[in-house]
Amino acid sequence: MPLRQERSSTDHLCASALVATLSKKGLTDVVISPGSRNAPLTIAFTDDSSIKTHIVIDERAAAHVALGLALETGNPAAVICTSGTAAINHGAAIAEAFHQKSPLISITADRPLISLNKGHGQSIDQTELFTKFTLEDYSFNGSASAVKEIRLVSAKASDIYDRALTGGPVHINVHLEEPLYGKADELDIEIPAIQSSKRVRCFNFQELPEIFQAHTNRALVIAGPRILADWTDQMFDSVAGISESFSGIKGQSLIASGDAFIAGEMWKIDSQLTPNSIITIGNPTLSKSLRKWVTGLNIPHIHIGNNKGTGHDSFNTLEKSIDAEPLGWLAEFSKNIQQDKYYLEAWKIEKSRLQNIQDDFSSTTSWSDLAAYKKIFQSFNNTHKTTLHFANSTSARYALLFDFKDNIRFHANRGVAGIDGCTSTAVGHALSTSERVTLVTGDVAFLYDINGLATVQELPDNLRIIVINNGGGGIFRWLEGPSQVGYLESHFETKPKTSIKAAASFCGVDYFCGVDSESTQQGLIDLEKNNGTAILEIATNPELSSGIYKEFLMALKG
Repeated sequence: MPLRQERSSTDHLCASALVATLSKKGLTDVVISPGSRNAPLTIAFTDDSSIKTHIVIDERAAAHVALGLALETGNPAAVICTSGTAAINHGAAIAEAFHQKSPLISITADRPLISLNKGHGQSIDQTELFTKFTLEDYSFNGSASAVKEIRLVSAKASDIYDRALTGGPVHINVHLEEPLYGKADELDIEIPAIQSSKRVRCFNFQELPEIFQAHTNRALVIAGPRILADWTDQMFDSVAGISESFSGIKGQSLIASGDAFIAGEMWKIDSQLTPNSIITIGNPTLSKSLRKWVTGLNIPHIHIGNNKGTGHDSFNTLEKSIDAEPLGWLAEFSKNIQQDKYYLEAWKIEKSRLQNIQDDFSSTTSWSDLAAYKKIFQSFNNTHKTTLHFANSTSARYALLFDFKDNIRFHANRGVAGIDGCTSTAVGHALSTSERVTLVTGDVAFLYDINGLATVQELPDNLRIIVINNGGGGIFRWLEGPSQVGYLESHFETKPKTSIKAAASFCGVDYFCGVDSESTQQGLIDLEKNNGTAILEIATNPELSSGIYKEFLMALKG
């Protein structure tokens, strides 16, 4: 692939070699935050017709937009920025990508090494900036002044792309000298051929620990978020357990909510619900109650995943992590290992019992967060195939209380579970698909990441946003501590001063509102019919919502 060589500065070659290699390896999307130091990278990416560029002014939002692109496609997406504090703003998205094992490529422009620690503007030490949260953190140091060096840049870029494909973020720091806006002559180099790094391994009974082999007839599968890259629903009817909505797998004996299962306390009464082994797949569950219950069982536990022999041990019970494609492995396990039919039936019955209580309670309760979420979920269960993107933290928790039909797919930043970047990630998610993407978020999470709408140059037409406005951080009313110390409303709940309607106007998107069941139903209809990005605000009472949620948990006990 021909590259251009700048007469007065050869740093453009470094940028061009980097971009050309990533392009040939398969990179299709890059999110750009404009700046001077990253101008050679911006020019190189823009000149590559095979790569689509997205402009987002705010670097934190930009990195989350790129994360959203990677989440939906399962392929690496890149984000570039200028030097200094701009680079640090990539950190939150990188940490989330690390814990979700999503292929994000962060490229930060940097001043020449000789300029560091000299008091120059927009200058900090950016080398190995994110080493704790990246599969690889690499700096291209100095000018690419010869063909040999350019080829080394290309070869390293190829390796870095392959590292991202294994599932996780990488960071590339590029030292660039002035002039930053020049054009370049052509130079031919050989770009390495594409080599897939994805691996699929089948079930191998011999890999199971000996103690586990003797305890497999009542296995409990716990399926956490981010199992499927292509989001194809998988049915597993011959295994029992907890499959969180964000996992993408379903089954007759798989309960969607660990919190609902534990709150129901049927496991205290029915011994048929007690497993004799644990199989975890996907990212760790964030349910504290489920983790506490599993830890107390004191039974063998293995983890299945593309994890290079390591796995998350959020239960502190892990005996072995097996490097294999989790759904293929689980399918083979269900074929080869016979499960106790009474055990499977007990989990099936418990799932049905919880569903009936959830439906009955949410249908008859007063207007509240729970009723609003039920109304939202019903509207999508009866329509065409759609993707719901949930913000942290209350929105994602409500999503885990209900089972959904097969036409619903899920996204959420559940790796680190922060509220930063939820809107931006949904924007990137919508940019990566032609299907309708609906973000369900709270008022605090939405306003926290308002730049995800305000600083995106071109918003996708297929994005819809539903904001549950319960007057601040509703999650703190779930917790016992904040209400006991006397600062709930002033220092924890912290009601936003900016209205959602004003924010919608500021971002130039259409706005609808619901304050009860009837107006919310109409708002959902209007949102569905609207052309382009639009916001539906649903207002609820925080104190009432908190009380109803606690009543709901009590009702689950039957």
